[in-house]
Amino acid sequence: MNRVYLLLGSNKGNSEALLNEAVLELIDALLPDYLEAESLSDAVNTSDILKSAPWGEFDSSEGPVNDFSNMAMAICTELSPEQVLDVCQDIERRMGRGDEDHRCGKEGKEIYRSRCIDIDILLFETLMAAGKAQGRGKVWRSIVVESERLSIPHKLLSQRKFALDCLVKIAPDAYHPVERKRIRDLNNKSDI
Repeated sequence: MNRVYLLLGSNKGNSEALLNEAVLELIDALLPDYLEAESLSDAVNTSDILKSAPWGEFDSSEGPVNDFSNMAMAICTELSPEQVLDVCQDIERRMGRGDEDHRCGKEGKEIYRSRCIDIDILLFETLMAAGKAQGRGKVWRSIVVESERLSIPHKLLSQRKFALDCLVKIAPDAYHPVERKRIRDLNNKSDI
């Protein structure tokens, strides 16, 4: 069993409705069929929707850029990190996100565009053991993935206060395996 932490964002259209639609799509695609309804609260968790100013440099040809609506989501799945990425990108496409939502500008700096939906994989954990013999609950291990398609943990997670603000609401004890800190500790850093 795996648990993936996602960040969902939108600043185009009815953002709240789009985020809620994406949550339902993700549950349908990622959550294993065998999990019973009584365990759903352990298998899926979402933060409240938080508003934030756009992060990074945006395409000025679009005019003013709306604030983002963001939420974090934790969900259990049997899928691998790459399979979760495929699911997220498929949902983004079906909901109207195009490939042109960001591009490289001068000096290799990313230029972003407004988007109806954005789904980022923040962290990924694998269930190692059920530590009941020692009187503990489940033991999860955060993993690191580096490939051409995917970086987990998300490379910019510790720099994005809006992502940490959402994630700390549902997973303050989640572990960032590169920074070697809990999310609550990263979120409390004063230099973000």
